[in-house]
Amino acid sequence: MRKSFYATLVASTITATIWSVLANAEPTYIQKMNGLPAVCSIEDAYQQTEVDAAAKKYGEGKPGWSKAFQARLDAVRTCLDSARDKGKAFYRDEIAKHPDLKPQLSDMYVAWLAHLDHFIDDEQDDYERAYEKSANRLQAEIDAR
Repeated sequence: MRKSFYATLVASTITATIWSVLANAEPTYIQKMNGLPAVCSIEDAYQQTEVDAAAKKYGEGKPGWSKAFQARLDAVRTCLDSARDKGKAFYRDEIAKHPDLKPQLSDMYVAWLAHLDHFIDDEQDDYERAYEKSANRLQAEIDAR
């Protein structure tokens, strides 16, 4: 299972690298903001495979499983903290470039932060949809220019 995850990750990285070279364009603000939690999703998926392996090896709820589960939470939390820091910088840069879009940028940023706050809980889908809706509103405002 681990090898297939790494193979998929390597293939995705190579594809992304090739595409970025071909596209040769700076990602948009929305693309940057979407990419930050996507990285954490990859980390979460990897860590979940470790938790699943520990459940098979030790049994769910046993000390070995608990250690893997806590490692997953810590890794995802660290990734999300890093994403918040980077997202904050992207947000500030975008407001400096487009002060006229501040209300829409703020709306999207608030929804994005809420999405990160609920990244691994049962209500994740609701917050992700709210974020996507705010990103679509921002894109509509940009497209209307």
